[in-house]
Amino acid sequence: MNDHEYALMRQVEDSYWWYIVLRESVAAEVASHLSGKSEACILDAGCGTGGMMEALRRENKSWQISGLDFSPQAIEHTRQRGFTNLTQGSVDALPFADATFDVVVSLDVLYFEGVNETKAMAEFQRVLKPGGALVLNLPAFDILRGEHDVAVKGVRRYTPARVRDLVKQCGLESERVHCWNLWLFVPILCWRLLSRLRQTAEAKSDLSTPPAFLNSMLIMLARMDMALCRVISSPLGTSVQAVARKPLA
Repeated sequence: MNDHEYALMRQVEDSYWWYIVLRESVAAEVASHLSGKSEACILDAGCGTGGMMEALRRENKSWQISGLDFSPQAIEHTRQRGFTNLTQGSVDALPFADATFDVVVSLDVLYFEGVNETKAMAEFQRVLKPGGALVLNLPAFDILRGEHDVAVKGVRRYTPARVRDLVKQCGLESERVHCWNLWLFVPILCWRLLSRLRQTAEAKSDLSTPPAFLNSMLIMLARMDMALCRVISSPLGTSVQAVARKPLA
């Protein structure tokens, strides 16, 4: 992403409904996996401006949370949150030893231009401890491509089947793969199709701050959507979420 999009992300991510619900879900997954462990090492691979790391810190202050991102600007935003265990680098070649982390989190990172999804998945598997968990979130379905993808330099979207294949190919075992944000699939599809027709000098992402009352309503609806999509293993939505585990053997 360009510097403008990183600055915009930092401005809105702590209150924007989509980020809040996604990070609540991911933090709950991490806490479930680490249940009974007083200490753990977690990597946010592609940490952006630090919102997920902040959510994990709030979940459990004893966790040792590391962040990696390719962008120096993203790293600086995260450092300003008070995090110090940060590394500038690529998810294609993680600068960490084998079996370092109990959990690896990677949110919407494989989607970006310049990332080799196969190499990145192999690296996630390599740095996980045996029995460790990988939590992924990825944009769903090529039909949802639009101006937003151009603005943030997103070059690929995913189906649940494609995510399962990536997990299997790198030697991990899928525990759960489902779509979410089902309730907004059709409106967002229409919006993205229209965005393809617009002729603008510079592509802009969908990120913006809605009025507070609307944002609160969207948080409530998205929480219900997330819970339902997980129960029914929804095959449709605007994002794919996956939890996989590294075999003990």
